[in-house]
Amino acid sequence: MNLFHRPRCLAARWQLLGIVALLAISTGGCKEKAAEDASEQANATLERTASDTATGLEASNQENRQVAVESNAASASHATHGVVLNDVTKQSQIDFVHWYDGGGELLIVEPVASGMATLDYDRDGWIDCYFLNGAAVPFDTARTVANGLYHNRRDMRFQFVTAPAHADDRRHSLGVGVGDYDCDGFPDLYVNNFGGNSLLRNNGDGTFSDWTEIAQVGGGERLGAGVCFFDADGDGLVDLYVGNYVKSPIETNVKRTTDGFPSYPGPLDFQPDVDFFFYNNGDGTFSDRSESSGIGLVATTSMGVIAGDFDDDGDSDLIVVNDVDRNVLFLNDGTGQFEEIGIQAGVAFSYDAQRNGNMGIDSADFNADGFLDLYTTTFSNDVPVLYRNDGFGSFEDVTQATNAGDGMMPHANWGTSFLDLENDGDKDLIIANGHTSPNVNRWAFNTAWKVANTLLMNDGRGRFTNISSTSGSGLAPVESSRGLVTDDFDNDGGVDIIILNALATVTAIHNESHSNQSTSTGSNHWLQVELVGRNSPRDGIGARVSFELDGRKFIDEVRGGRGYQSSYGQRLYFGLGRSQSIPELAIRWPDGTRQTLTEVPANQLLTIIQPAE
Repeated sequence: MNLFHRPRCLAARWQLLGIVALLAISTGGCKEKAAEDASEQANATLERTASDTATGLEASNQENRQVAVESNAASASHATHGVVLNDVTKQSQIDFVHWYDGGGELLIVEPVASGMATLDYDRDGWIDCYFLNGAAVPFDTARTVANGLYHNRRDMRFQFVTAPAHADDRRHSLGVGVGDYDCDGFPDLYVNNFGGNSLLRNNGDGTFSDWTEIAQVGGGERLGAGVCFFDADGDGLVDLYVGNYVKSPIETNVKRTTDGFPSYPGPLDFQPDVDFFFYNNGDGTFSDRSESSGIGLVATTSMGVIAGDFDDDGDSDLIVVNDVDRNVLFLNDGTGQFEEIGIQAGVAFSYDAQRNGNMGIDSADFNADGFLDLYTTTFSNDVPVLYRNDGFGSFEDVTQATNAGDGMMPHANWGTSFLDLENDGDKDLIIANGHTSPNVNRWAFNTAWKVANTLLMNDGRGRFTNISSTSGSGLAPVESSRGLVTDDFDNDGGVDIIILNALATVTAIHNESHSNQSTSTGSNHWLQVELVGRNSPRDGIGARVSFELDGRKFIDEVRGGRGYQSSYGQRLYFGLGRSQSIPELAIRWPDGTRQTLTEVPANQLLTIIQPAE
């Protein structure tokens, strides 16, 4: 039996759905507590293993904390904003512990792990989390830990369900993408590892199956990086971009020291690798079109990757940020053929023509001009870069003019996300920080292995202020953070944050900003949008939503990979300020179909189904 169907063959499945559904956020069904005892035992093992690895790091914690406090000195001494982010890690019951162990060899594959993902894997209306874990390197089957799938039980509480869901990839996992590649209405996972990769097909019953071999997307023995699902040619099927970092990192490992102290090698000590482009055949398999598409002709040290229509021509382009190498922009001609134009487009380097140690990337319209801008994170002693899209895919580094690197120069930055914390219509920024070397404080006075994360608030005119120290307990934890995700985990209208920390537990942050209390008189309003494609990807990947309010333009697109080797935010989030409705909301689907809704009320999760042909 053929389990895979092209979207154009899905008409029968939509007979029960009918017209566009306007769904206010409401309470979903309760979940079973299957295998709870097994979950607790598995998590105890994870925690013991990571605890053993972390021994010896605490000696430098006090100095790390001092650096972290000083790193946010640029923040205002008192709060002049409405952002309130509270640390709810204990309440969340997320007991995932990240781990890796290179046996003391200081291998480059270790500290670049890992990203994470959000997805509503059981389609109950509550967004779940998937955390990537490391491994013993070189791989040791006797010393493995699993990635962690956590089911959302509401109220920012989660349950470990990796074992019963069969979602436990036990290799050294780096990057992850989320997309419904088989068009069955349930999100699938692609995990990019050091070694063979994994395609975890969602069975639709709360479990996953490994379809890597069937789908022909294993990727071989590579050191993976970011992942992105996107529709390359508008045929309604999501294709797959798989980033790779450097070649042969174990066999060609280089011993390095800094000021006489052992340190990790860098990407320039290795040969860069080429990335993969897997084309979705529509029958459950993919074809490797890396070289024929033009993508496999460029070798880089890939880290984060994101897709978007950056030149506003109706198809999805790709931007890959690279570690101490130029960034690349693969311009799509609409048929899945790509031309690399990073230098011409202005995204290859920072304003001073430097190759940054780029890590993560996100995209949004930070200045409300109707074009998708970019933000990239970078390594120590570089500044993250804000690239403003000046129209039709031409970018300019405006980091200094916008203060978008405030307080981050000394630190290594990883995950990042644009988000509107106060629902005031402005895109703020959250950045995950932390060094690769636990003993960095032996040679660097201005950074540390564990560093507080950074929050930059947009003033509404496109200029940012560091408010990390005045935004609540959520930014107080001091860890060496990597991937982060932003989504509304408790369905209250405010975007929350969860951060994966290297060799530690996670940080869960609840957004309690007073402006999110949308039912109170005079507070800000919001709209969340979830898209369902018929002739476009079922999960809406690549679709664009846009509208105007009070002379300001709002725009966003559904994505299947972003940040630091992570995937999140397939719901689209719009802060509306004091506006209680949107006069006209437009959707441009990847197949070119255009759809318009009028007089859309605020304060709801709006599910929009693509019209039938």
